Amino acid sequence: MNEERTDIVLYKLSTDNNKGKTTKAKRITLADIQWLEKDLEVLISKNINDLIYSNDLMSIFTERSYQEEPDILALDVMGNLYIFELKRWSGKSENLLQVLRYGQLYGRSDYDTLNDLYQKQHTGNVSLLDAHAKYFDLLGGNRIKEEDFNQTQKFIIVTNGLDQETIEAISYWQGNGLKIDAITYWVYEINNEHFIEFDMYSPVKGFLAYESHAFVLNTNSSNDPACTKDMIQGKKAAAYEPGWREKIQKLQKGDCVFLYQTGQGIIAYGIADGKLRKQDYHGQTDHEYNMGLTDFQTLKTPMSASDMKKIANKDFPFRMTMYSISEETKEAFVNDIKENRL
Repeated sequence: MNEERTDIVLYKLSTDNNKGKTTKAKRITLADIQWLEKDLEVLISKNINDLIYSNDLMSIFTERSYQEEPDILALDVMGNLYIFELKRWSGKSENLLQVLRYGQLYGRSDYDTLNDLYQKQHTGNVSLLDAHAKYFDLLGGNRIKEEDFNQTQKFIIVTNGLDQETIEAISYWQGNGLKIDAITYWVYEINNEHFIEFDMYSPVKGFLAYESHAFVLNTNSSNDPACTKDMIQGKKAAAYEPGWREKIQKLQKGDCVFLYQTGQGIIAYGIADGKLRKQDYHGQTDHEYNMGLTDFQTLKTPMSASDMKKIANKDFPFRMTMYSISEETKEAFVNDIKENRL
């Protein structure tokens, strides 16, 4: 018999003297509070980077009624396509067939097709190519080309729990080279308020995307060489202009931040103090967002882009203003810096 996981329990903790007393939260479904699948779709589309934290995504399209379309289509910085299938009820293996069907339909879509989908749901007459470049801060020669879009696809199933058959099916397809994974969610009721918890646990790899605590931040030297010097002297992580400065708000106290200068590599690193600051930039009020970095270290020998890839044995989205890295990669960088670059 295929049983669904039900071993997640949420308790309300007491803060008075009777800390041994707990209240168990009531598990409910989205249907219990009259949420539709479309409501879940909107929630995820607007908060997509909280769920796939290891790789910033740009949502480009959501499903239209009575059309054979995936719930959400999104792009990463390299133009790879993410296909989301959302279910308001428990995950069953037949959901895999549906998302794979969408892969068959959209996996061969060229730029013009994706641009047409994007235009159907976005106003302003801005092309997908330009919108992608602005979203990911790809300036000048860093922009990707039309032919770079949709070279690779990744499938994400979002469901209210997973049964064992679905877990085994995901494992099978992953073992055969398909980029597919699942995000499960649980809905709770506490004192007539409703909460949703997303579980990034991957049944095969262990983790899909637990919240990261290490980041690489571009110092904006391509646009303004003075920014790099300012960050080094001020021992801070900073970003500028609306649309990019907000990335600094992602940083939490204790996060490790590596400062990356285009053409040089990682030139310094430190630990975020958790205090967001705003200041004027080139005469524009509060256009700079920054956060102080404690335990700040400047590298005598920068860690170049090729060094980074060699040390971590992986590629990085160097075009982005800021991106997260794994704890393992952070430790590898720090160890190499302490041994060879201070």
